[in-house]
Amino acid sequence: MVNIIKADGTQEPFSEDKLIASIKRAGIPESLNSQILEQVKNNLYENIPTSEVYKYIEQYFGNSNEYSSKSKYSLKRALMEMGPTGFPFEVFISEIMKAQGYQTEVGLTLMGKCVNHEVDVIATKGEEKLLIECKFHNRPGTRSDLQVSLYTKARFDDLKEKHGFTKAIIATNTKITLDGLAYADCENLGILSWSYPEENSLREMIEKYKIYPITQLAFLSLAHKQELMAKNFVLISQLCQNPNILNEIAIPKDKRGEIMAQANEVCAL
Repeated sequence: MVNIIKADGTQEPFSEDKLIASIKRAGIPESLNSQILEQVKNNLYENIPTSEVYKYIEQYFGNSNEYSSKSKYSLKRALMEMGPTGFPFEVFISEIMKAQGYQTEVGLTLMGKCVNHEVDVIATKGEEKLLIECKFHNRPGTRSDLQVSLYTKARFDDLKEKHGFTKAIIATNTKITLDGLAYADCENLGILSWSYPEENSLREMIEKYKIYPITQLAFLSLAHKQELMAKNFVLISQLCQNPNILNEIAIPKDKRGEIMAQANEVCAL
């Protein structure tokens, strides 16, 4: 049995079932499962990194016309490309909250009982007012730890009475450590991470509300993605609604049609 090296450095046996499960979670058509599995198995070797497994899957999509499938499968990597700053991810989380009926504010500085605090996202719905601490990571295997839970709780305690916050939430594009999660559960902090909570994780929220980051578009270079995010274009849907934004960045005219075709295919999902 071939072993793989996960993003956090741990080793485990390669599992066909886990690979198929990850493909299903991404919403890839079941008819492609056997072809993708064969693509990966033909390239396996001992201690292959999971990042390379993902690369072979994306290569399969790159050689086919399944642009939307490739975009959906590369979602986790696309979120990590939302850097180098954390602000685009904060805007992205704000859009996730808007889709659930919240009114949001991003990047405010508020005076607490003791000191000033930079608050990433504020989400309000009825009597509920959430303080959301966003932790963006651009390296696979990086997790939000206990320190994040501790200072989020301290920030919430300093702000809640003066500003009427009812709960604090930690939102991250990766995962949270067991100690970080245990403290958050104990202190009633909400968690929104890549795979937690079950059935309401960031991954599920993105698929449920079809809020896809601009970084998923394979025909856009990383530099062009960053140009768009600098203009506060963080969602593929924003590009579908305003395709003329491509005229404002240095993209060859013959490439714009390909980019918009892929964007429109994702928007139509």
